[in-house]
Amino acid sequence: MTIRLLSVAMSGLLIAAMAPASAEAAPQILALLETGEPAPLTCVDDVCSAEFSGFCLQKERPDPAHGTRYRAEGGDLTLVVTDAAGTVRRLPAADYLEISTLRSYTAVRIGLPESAMRKLGAVSVALEVGERVALIPVEIDGDRDPQTEADIALALGPQRALGERITQQAIAESGAVALTGKMLNALPQGRTDDDTRSGLWDRAVAPFKSSYPPESVSRAQSIYQRCLAKVEAGSFFNMRDCLEIGHDALMLDLNVKYWEAGPES
Repeated sequence: MTIRLLSVAMSGLLIAAMAPASAEAAPQILALLETGEPAPLTCVDDVCSAEFSGFCLQKERPDPAHGTRYRAEGGDLTLVVTDAAGTVRRLPAADYLEISTLRSYTAVRIGLPESAMRKLGAVSVALEVGERVALIPVEIDGDRDPQTEADIALALGPQRALGERITQQAIAESGAVALTGKMLNALPQGRTDDDTRSGLWDRAVAPFKSSYPPESVSRAQSIYQRCLAKVEAGSFFNMRDCLEIGHDALMLDLNVKYWEAGPES
C-alpha cells in the first residue's frame, strides 16, 4: 500500500479524531495491544512517557478526542523499574500512570510523573503491557450517557477476549504495529536529521525483529522505507508524521477485523 493510499485509508479516522468530544456520551472503551517487551519511558518536562497502540472495543460509542483521559483495568500493566545500583524491580503499574489519547483510538500516551519515579527510587523505567488490558474513559461532569458497570463488564470480558483473539490471529498486522510503534517511540518530536532517520531501523527494530514473524518485519520495514523516501523527497515534513499514518492504518485494519467478527455477548 502506498503512502497515498495509507492517507486515504486514514482520512475517516483522522476526521473523527479531530471532532470535538460530545458531552452527551462517554467515549469508547479501548484495548491496549500487548508490547511483548517492556517499552522504555522517555522523560521530558517532568513526565516519563511513551506511545502505545490501542483499538476500539465499542464501535457504537463516540471516538475519543485528542487528550481524552483514561484509566487502565483488567490484564497486566507492569512497571520495570531500575534504580541507581542497577537493581530491577517489577511493579503493578496502573495506580502510577497518566493515560490520554493521542490519535483517536489507535494510539495513547502513557506517562509516569517524575515525582513518582523519585518515590520509586528509579533512574529509568519501562512499561510492559500484558494480555487483555483495557482502558476506561475517566468520567466527566455533564456526561449524560456514562459507561455503566454492565458496559465495562462486557468490555473487560467477552469484547476484550474477542479483541485478543483477533490480534493473535492477525499476527502479521499486530506484529507490524508493535515494530512501527518502536520506531515512533525512538524518534524525537519534530523534524529529524538524516542520520537519525537513516539509523532508525537498526536502532529501534533490528534488536527485536527475531522475536516477530517475518511478515511483520517485512510490513514494518516497508512502512519505514516508504517514509524514509517520502521525507527525503519532501513529500512529508518529518518522519514521525509518516510513520503515524502507517501505524494507524494497520491498527484500523485490525479494528475492522474485530468489528466484522462481531463482539461476543
